[in-house]
Amino acid sequence: MKLGKYKGLKAVRPDLTVQEAEVDQVLNNRQRENAVVFHIDDRAADWGDEAVLDFDAECGGKPIPNGKSRSYPLLLGSRTFVRGFEDAVVGRSPGERFDVSVTFPEDYRIRNLAGRGTVFHVHLRALRLPEYQEIDDDFARDFSEHDTLADWRAEIRADLEERRKVSASEKLTRDLMSQVIANSVFPIDAGLVREVAGDLYEEFLMNLEEESMSLKTWLHRSGQTEQELRASKTEEAVRLIQSESVLHAIAKREHLDVSDAELAEEIAALAEEEHMDPEEFKLMLGEDELESISDQLLLDKALSFVLEHAVLLPE
Repeated sequence: MKLGKYKGLKAVRPDLTVQEAEVDQVLNNRQRENAVVFHIDDRAADWGDEAVLDFDAECGGKPIPNGKSRSYPLLLGSRTFVRGFEDAVVGRSPGERFDVSVTFPEDYRIRNLAGRGTVFHVHLRALRLPEYQEIDDDFARDFSEHDTLADWRAEIRADLEERRKVSASEKLTRDLMSQVIANSVFPIDAGLVREVAGDLYEEFLMNLEEESMSLKTWLHRSGQTEQELRASKTEEAVRLIQSESVLHAIAKREHLDVSDAELAEEIAALAEEEHMDPEEFKLMLGEDELESISDQLLLDKALSFVLEHAVLLPE
């Protein structure tokens, strides 16, 4: 293979700042989760009410996969549904049945619905009015392990910052690896792609089984066909093979290796996760497993090298 440029790659420096509004949102969610709810039967729906809805969605005259729900609680004003839906519920009375026509945004996450008009057949089963506890020190003592709201806010902020760091790191890694792959030239073995794609597909099915979900149910909810799912696993396999190929090439070019001490440290960490003695854990591992752990450490080193030599630009 011909390894392309991998040092001095440019990428946008991720913004890790957590805004106070984000902390407020977490607290507001907890406030809603723990609200006291009163039933309403003497007036029409208004903003701030919680509407309990049955609905069936159709697009082009055909039912939408996973477009049916029963007793769905919708807080009017939360703007969690497609634009225009909540406006059509306001003014309706409990027990009323009606249709709501909306258009999904062009960037909607389900591509089959993006930009398309949809009709919801709605039954307003009930109205409820949530009464919220004030977000103060008492609220913190009732619903967290902290005695003050300030301490709880600090914990929430730290958790959001950690999540943002992980997300930003993953995005930065994808960006830089895409550049390295685009800069490089190497053959892709079709047989290897089929093998890796098959492994990824089987792993996906095992994960579904652990979640007690059938493939048929997942395909129905996602709006994908099995052919599209398999195609996505093939694309994932190609990216995985490309990434490992260039990282191995970088490790070789930069004379990177994994020492016995580094391998022992990783084995000790894995043993701790399994609550086992490191030596006993190591004895359980075969030569192939030890080689796989060592190889992953080498790939991690090569990736760290790319990250350390990247040029991060302000947003």
